[in-house]
Amino acid sequence: MFSQEKKEGLEVVKNLYAFGEGQMLDCNIYVIVDHDSKEVAIFDVGNGMTLKGLFEGMKSFGLDYTNITKVFLTHEHVDHVLGLYPLMKNLKDNPPEIFAYGETANILKKGDEAQIFPGNLGISPRMFGVEIIPQKITDILPLNEIKIFSDFNFQLIYTPGHSLGSVSYYESSKKILIPGDVVFCNGSFGRYDFPGGSLKELQNSIKFLSELDVNYLLPGHMGITDKGNQHIESSYRIIQTIRDFY
Repeated sequence: MFSQEKKEGLEVVKNLYAFGEGQMLDCNIYVIVDHDSKEVAIFDVGNGMTLKGLFEGMKSFGLDYTNITKVFLTHEHVDHVLGLYPLMKNLKDNPPEIFAYGETANILKKGDEAQIFPGNLGISPRMFGVEIIPQKITDILPLNEIKIFSDFNFQLIYTPGHSLGSVSYYESSKKILIPGDVVFCNGSFGRYDFPGGSLKELQNSIKFLSELDVNYLLPGHMGITDKGNQHIESSYRIIQTIRDFY
């Protein structure tokens, strides 16, 4: 049901790599490497079943998964966080620090399965061969800038609407945005019908992101683009036309 094939990747800008999502409830994963120490930071971890494929994909660029020292999460949903559990098992002797915001951090600290698997999706951790257990999480509060090695300095932006814990990471000098499932390319945007979702908040979040200077839009699903502003503005135009009747 789930692919463990090698994740194909590309170097978006120097020392930042994008690895595409696998089949069935997976996500795009972004990897930053420090050119001196070779330490690695990753954004989101997928569904766990594609973790081996990520490791193989990283190897193609000379990146060693055992050098992962930081994990940054965009939100708490299964397709973005389930890979934490096998990752931490693989790196149990030298575990990375896990960063999440607010509600996402609380859910993972508690191991709250119902919140990780939102709505009636008809799936469970057992389908992925994963046991959800409480994790040690660094809650990235208050909102501020996060320096990742020497080359990347991300601003953390709270962007609710898709989930209660959704955040976006913005690197202004390189004009990079990692928004998770808030906004996608080609006029698309995240669902707002899961618990904690809100159309109004999602509209406000996308409006805020549309006012940033973005070249590289690196979302949680589908493709990526180097014409970020154009795509975010398209998503904002479309989501403004939606009315929530529930």
